[in-house]
Amino acid sequence: GAIALLQQARNLNPNDVDLTMNLGSIYSFRGEFDKAIEFYNEVLLYDNELADEVHYNLGLCYQRKQDYNNAIDHYKKSIEENLSHEGALYELAYCLDVVGQLENSISYYKKFIDEDPYSEAAWYNIGIVYNKLGKFEEAIDAYGYALAIDESFASAHYNLGNTYLNILEFSKALVSFNQTLSLEGPSPETYCGIANAHEGLEQFESGLKFYQKAAKLDTLYDEAWFGAGYCLERKEKWHQALHFYNKCVKIDHHNSEYWKAAGRMEAKIGNVISAISAFEEANNLSPDEAEIWMEWSMIYFEQGEYNKAIALMEDALNVLPDNADLYYRIAAYCIEAGKLKEAFNYLENGLMLNFDGHTALFDFFPKIETQKNLFRIINQFRTKN
Repeated sequence: GAIALLQQARNLNPNDVDLTMNLGSIYSFRGEFDKAIEFYNEVLLYDNELADEVHYNLGLCYQRKQDYNNAIDHYKKSIEENLSHEGALYELAYCLDVVGQLENSISYYKKFIDEDPYSEAAWYNIGIVYNKLGKFEEAIDAYGYALAIDESFASAHYNLGNTYLNILEFSKALVSFNQTLSLEGPSPETYCGIANAHEGLEQFESGLKFYQKAAKLDTLYDEAWFGAGYCLERKEKWHQALHFYNKCVKIDHHNSEYWKAAGRMEAKIGNVISAISAFEEANNLSPDEAEIWMEWSMIYFEQGEYNKAIALMEDALNVLPDNADLYYRIAAYCIEAGKLKEAFNYLENGLMLNFDGHTALFDFFPKIETQKNLFRIINQFRTKN
């Protein structure tokens, strides 16, 4: 196949860098990382033009072997050759994060700024690290410096937009994403950013429009379909939202978030059987997500099938024995089913795990009569403990 042909060509031109690189890529693609590493190292022997790319590819091989320390070394070498290598920057931050070294690496990134305070790439890189560390104000400052040096730096505008989303500054995020759009032209990522900001501002009509633009550019961009579904859900257009959520499920069958959303819409429309099977799928994928158990059991509860709802919550507690919300929810179901003794036990467990969580019960039972009974139980617990 391809490998044999490349090897033949290489025998004729042993110093052909492209052939050696291609062999490395093919072996890497096939998951034969040690072989790939041999070829990439060979390229380094006789070519420094491609050094940043080669080190980046070596980093990827080591990363896929889960040898993060070697990966980190090669990403650093790639960046030292080319401070603007975005792939190497992102992967380096990821690997440092995995090995718990991201916090300590700030001095490594600052070194580039000390060498050249007017390097927009250096400021941008440190922005990425601050953002990953959740230091959003510092990230905003760093991207700001990068943009002060070069205001047409599209990636800096885009990442600044994402950081604003993280701190819920949606109007500012919108400005940054629109800057990205005017500099770079349309991309699914940028459209999704714009849509996300509109969604945050509760402008669901505009959000929907931009999510649809993103999905049009890349029909497999599930994040865009999901966002569109969410905007429709917020507008209470259950059937349309379901249509979009089902698209997400088709694109990524293994995402419990998508199954859960589809189940929620099926339930709204009244398709009980479809809703239950969607929640079963979601639950198989993420059994340790309390939210799924609660929404799934709610379908039985609303059908008046209290015992089924209770049984499901018992299963949930086997998986998540320390989740206070589950105890409160099963207590609620037991109260409605008239099983007051069980309700009391579950309620006690919930109160012990997280006392303040009990307020959720009052939302669940708006009836004053029930609330009085709950108050009595909670006060008994207070005086006993």
